[in-house]
Amino acid sequence: MRKRLPGIATAMLLFSGALFGQAADVGQATLQYDLSEVTSTVTDDATPGAQPQTVPVPGSGPATASQTNLIEMLLEKMGKKEQKIVRSVLEAGIQNKVINLQKIEKQLGKFNVPALIGLYSDLRALKISRLDFKRIENIKSTLTQIDAAIKKADIKSSEFGNLSFFAGMARDRLATVAESETEKTQLRAAAIENYSATINALADDKNVAAQEKLADSQERLETLSQPFGQLVPVEPAKGKSKAVITSDYGTRIHPVKKTKRFHTGVDLAGWKCNGWKVMAIGPGRVVKSGWESGYGYSVVVSHEIDGRMLFTRYAHLQKKSRLPVGRLVKSGDLLGYCNNTGVSTGAHLHFEVRETSASGETLDPKGFLPPVDNL
Repeated sequence: MRKRLPGIATAMLLFSGALFGQAADVGQATLQYDLSEVTSTVTDDATPGAQPQTVPVPGSGPATASQTNLIEMLLEKMGKKEQKIVRSVLEAGIQNKVINLQKIEKQLGKFNVPALIGLYSDLRALKISRLDFKRIENIKSTLTQIDAAIKKADIKSSEFGNLSFFAGMARDRLATVAESETEKTQLRAAAIENYSATINALADDKNVAAQEKLADSQERLETLSQPFGQLVPVEPAKGKSKAVITSDYGTRIHPVKKTKRFHTGVDLAGWKCNGWKVMAIGPGRVVKSGWESGYGYSVVVSHEIDGRMLFTRYAHLQKKSRLPVGRLVKSGDLLGYCNNTGVSTGAHLHFEVRETSASGETLDPKGFLPPVDNL
């Protein structure tokens, strides 16, 4: 057990998703980046004039105020429960002499913790407040520093890949609040370059955090370069009739329950539609694939479109041939096959669009489809 304590403590303190994956209720689609890997070549210091508050870990021995303050800054990003766990692990490890706090502090000293925590917070907040000009300027300022650090880094190094990823993420978010289409296009083109550089630099890095950045970069490249919507998500078999809307979005009499209920999507079907191909209406990542009460076998895909998180659900599918969770998809990619699993009176596709999360507020799917005839 002793041999595992340093790994647990360091992982929880520096690389845990509890530190930097706090986008509430969008966890299924939140990028998996890890701020702790960007090094001190980004030279912004802590807030000028701020006096570090030293809150020592019991039994830790001497530590400089600035180093301990960095640890506290990270701990503050956790919930109270996670803080208690990390402190307990650190204390036990230090007392048993299997954790060297000075080594952790030295590693933290290499990171520009204040600037990167600030960048992450600003990027996250910008998803909620699109016109927060102060945050936009903060992001631009930090991006300038990251660009300067990128020029000094070896293009094959993990440092270069990490910095490129954060630069891409910043430009990606800035594009969503750009005032003109020209600026939006330029930012997206630069973000694509940054994400491509991340992939090239980290392609052979087996580190878990590096692999997550690779996956995130690949997903964003797909999202930034592919159209979203204006595609009927069910494709008739050759020679069969076209798909039509058999039940619209909104309040209706449930075909099975026979009571008035709100229909959260649209039902699409056609003559002998069992086995028709079901396709993604845009680029994204599969975040659910399996049995859901009422829906039967379904696939849910997350999409980040212009800074907006959308989730599309494709329900009543066949059990076989569904794409698994984690798979990246492009517009028009096969997700599964039409069937009548779940609460259903016959073969059809139930298609719905939700905002923020897979269980978030529903939107009228027709706004994302080309014109489709009603039955």
